[in-house]
Amino acid sequence: MKKFLLHILVFGTIVIVLAFVVDFFISNNLRKPTGAKMMSNWNAIYSGDIQSDVIIMGNSRAWVQYSPQILDSILEVYSWNLGIDGSCINRQIIAYDTYRRFNPKPKYIIQNIDFSTLGITSGFQKEQFLPYFFDDSLRTAVSEYEDFNFFGNYFPLWRYIGYRDFIRVGLQMTDFNDGCNVFKGYQGVIREWNGAILAEQTEINYSQDSAMLVKFDNYLASAYSQNIKVIFVYAPVYIEATKKIKNIEGMYAMYDSIAQKYDIPILDYNYDAISYDTTYFYNATHLNKKGAELFSTKLAHDIDSLGILRN
Repeated sequence: MKKFLLHILVFGTIVIVLAFVVDFFISNNLRKPTGAKMMSNWNAIYSGDIQSDVIIMGNSRAWVQYSPQILDSILEVYSWNLGIDGSCINRQIIAYDTYRRFNPKPKYIIQNIDFSTLGITSGFQKEQFLPYFFDDSLRTAVSEYEDFNFFGNYFPLWRYIGYRDFIRVGLQMTDFNDGCNVFKGYQGVIREWNGAILAEQTEINYSQDSAMLVKFDNYLASAYSQNIKVIFVYAPVYIEATKKIKNIEGMYAMYDSIAQKYDIPILDYNYDAISYDTTYFYNATHLNKKGAELFSTKLAHDIDSLGILRN
């Protein structure tokens, strides 16, 4: 019996050691710059090489709409787009807090705001966090919203179960084929207009989760105390979608109140000429590359006219 138990112990130890080795190999490969677009910013954050004056924060409406190249050329700054696809303020703040632990303090934050900002995101593309579970702070923050069970949190390889593509890429059996063409966090999308989703919507509710309001306030209070200047921006939304936002006056009042508290200027493009032309959109809430570059140019000149960066 003792011999049998010893064999089980030895076998178990070998399995665990091999699991740690394979986990390290997979995670390390996924953290390389050639990884999927959903992880490109995480890789940049953990590299510690983002020496940016200006950080752009938001969801996919930041990621595909704010061009750092255009902002840099007009404003003579070094900016980086930390927009995170499909993610409300809970994930945005996780990304920002992680950025701050590994990179210098920015001077300015361009914060995209819209009807979805103050909601909660969980589940969508949560696999993007898996290669970084060596970071206890990130794992703890993410686990507040994501269902990574005990084994997923603490047992090697377990968290990758169900993510076959991740495992294949991590084992260098294949490459991600997601059209990754990201520059400083920004990815312009070349796609024709599709209004199918908009046609199905009767109204759009704006998010105002109470817990997220507190988190957002703490995030802005921290920036204010550190003399980081924040600029709120309503990026263009196709006008027919804007018309469907229920109680849009309430949304404006909510953000106005927050902005006044921390002396934050607001630039609003909901009713800009861009918002009336589907030529610039690939769906009702996202600009295509042509629209994004036109918007980024307008935004840069409008920020310049505020004189904030010159100060």
